[in-house]
Amino acid sequence: MYVPGRNPVTELLRSKYPVKQLFLQEEINVDHKIAEITALARQRNVKPEFISRKQLSKISDSDDHQGVLALTDFDFGPVPESALEKGGGYIYIREAQYEQNAGAIIRTAEVAGLAGVILPPDLRISPTIVRISMGAIFHIPIYQHSLFPTIKQFNEFAFAVYGIERGGDNIFQAELNEDCLMIIGGEDHALSEEILTRCDKTLSIPQYGKVNSLNMSVAAGLVIYNYSRQHKLGQPS
Repeated sequence: MYVPGRNPVTELLRSKYPVKQLFLQEEINVDHKIAEITALARQRNVKPEFISRKQLSKISDSDDHQGVLALTDFDFGPVPESALEKGGGYIYIREAQYEQNAGAIIRTAEVAGLAGVILPPDLRISPTIVRISMGAIFHIPIYQHSLFPTIKQFNEFAFAVYGIERGGDNIFQAELNEDCLMIIGGEDHALSEEILTRCDKTLSIPQYGKVNSLNMSVAAGLVIYNYSRQHKLGQPS
């Protein structure tokens, strides 16, 4: 998979993921970011290939590469038992019509210190998701697995399962278990009744305006940070 952009490529080079190829734009201005990329590449014995901007755009199928492109491999599967034994908080992205939202949620989850992000099997890890995550995707465990088997797996390890949907308990008043799986729905589709019946609790974000919904990544950010606040700083005040 191709990774476009200076920050995502920098984080890739800092991560455990392999870097199979690194492309830089010909005669690129060597500012501090490009210098950092080339230094990290030397540390990993990766030799940059210099090609034209037109070639970069053709390979990445985008003009948003900022003169930098890398090739890596992703291989995501279910959450392993060894990870679940350590506990922590996970978020499952039920669906994402807009890749930007998935990338933003991954970035927030990494910054907030979640244990991992789980994606449905049909959500492809695209260059857009990588770019919007600002490379956070390389620093937080990412898994891909169907939802109901994931819920069953987390139940077996005594995780609480929370569905994020309107009509539930106020997220800012709820006590969240240390080990939990949070499920966020898509932009246009609420979590189904079948999903909610599998959850230990339904949590909602209070709304005071006239618009009846929040952006998916904003909603996920509020949920993630409320969990992180309780887990890392103590119980709700």
